[in-house]
Amino acid sequence: MADLRYFGTDGVRGQALVSPLTLEETARWGRAWGQVASERGVRELVIGWDPRTSSEPLARAFLQGMNGLLKAEVLGMIPTPAVAWVTQRRPQAWGLMISASHNPPEDNGLKGFNGDGEKLSEEDEAALEAAFDTAPAVAPHEVSLQPDATAVDAYLAHLGSLELPADFPIIVDCAHGATAPWAPKLLTGAVQWLGTPADGSNINVGVGSTHLGRLQEAVRSSGAAAGVAFDGDGDRCLFIDASGNLVDGDQLLWLLAQNFYAKGQSLPGVVGTVMTNGGLEEALRSLGLPLVRTAVGDKFMLRELALRGWDLAAEASGHVIQKHIGPSGDGLATTLEVLRILLEKAPEARWDWRFRPWPLKLVNLNATERRPVEDCLQLSKAMARLEAQHGEAIRQVVRWSGTEPKLRLMVEAREITLMEETIAALEVAARTDLAL
Repeated sequence: MADLRYFGTDGVRGQALVSPLTLEETARWGRAWGQVASERGVRELVIGWDPRTSSEPLARAFLQGMNGLLKAEVLGMIPTPAVAWVTQRRPQAWGLMISASHNPPEDNGLKGFNGDGEKLSEEDEAALEAAFDTAPAVAPHEVSLQPDATAVDAYLAHLGSLELPADFPIIVDCAHGATAPWAPKLLTGAVQWLGTPADGSNINVGVGSTHLGRLQEAVRSSGAAAGVAFDGDGDRCLFIDASGNLVDGDQLLWLLAQNFYAKGQSLPGVVGTVMTNGGLEEALRSLGLPLVRTAVGDKFMLRELALRGWDLAAEASGHVIQKHIGPSGDGLATTLEVLRILLEKAPEARWDWRFRPWPLKLVNLNATERRPVEDCLQLSKAMARLEAQHGEAIRQVVRWSGTEPKLRLMVEAREITLMEETIAALEVAARTDLAL
């Protein structure tokens, strides 16, 4: 299949109101979505958005373009996982989230979901691109953005609420994003808030899962038991321990896996990506659990889970998928589940469950051309030699950036000295091949 022109790993994303996300083009995207979905037997579109100042204008333009080709089920300003969850429960529905996730306020995007509440396939995305390229201009007209409160309430009720006791105070950072109106409905009691209220001009600005410094300092200075940070659209979360240290998605996956194991629940294995820390794989092996790796991106993890009929997957960035709770990564669902587990532990042992991460280093090399990795002879020889010499004590990942001529080298090893030696050897070989 030909390369996609507009869709990346997580929908169509870019600067809001700039091509291919001008209001006129977004109306054409609405036309394309309606046309392609109708051809596939879809009758309804579930639509939500984050609080960016561009989100409602884009939603209105999209629905103008769709123009009755599909019935619109409007959720309003809501986390991405709510769109996926509601879509999964509607017959003959697709979903659309207008958001740029953890990106700055000036960006936005279109994330599509199929009837299973999972990201659209590349075949569907290619069909949407073809329909967009031939879609006619759309005359603006009035559309309703009145949210369906019943659908939103059903999603919140499904997640359930949690009251934090006085001896377990936490701080929650909503990134001025889509979780800001809803997290306080689910988390009550001893909770302090950062990154609230929802504010489209400040979404992800110095707050949230990509800017943890403020939350870490607040946890340390207040004596909180934990901190939680969402990203702008709420499909991921990261934790901060009582000392202000990051507890990432790999660690959260390990906690959830241990909880399955301790309760005797079936867990044949878990899914991560090529970037999942080797320390997690080693820890899982101690429980007899395999880790299957996919390409980077939650849609690839979801496909692997579906293929194997498994339940748990995660990326270190905080995308944690619990299929028994919902069809996508869900920051609110992960937060509630992790807090419930932590509350069952004795205070002095609350953070003792973590695995020891392998030391890791990333090197990015800017090149003049994207030469296939297999054609980089010195690099290939170095990787083979190091693999033969050290075996499972190291892990090497070499890949090109998906958007620019940048070669990414990643090395993990059980010991930091071995990691440094390995990444240095790869960098020398790669520079030789690329004449850098």
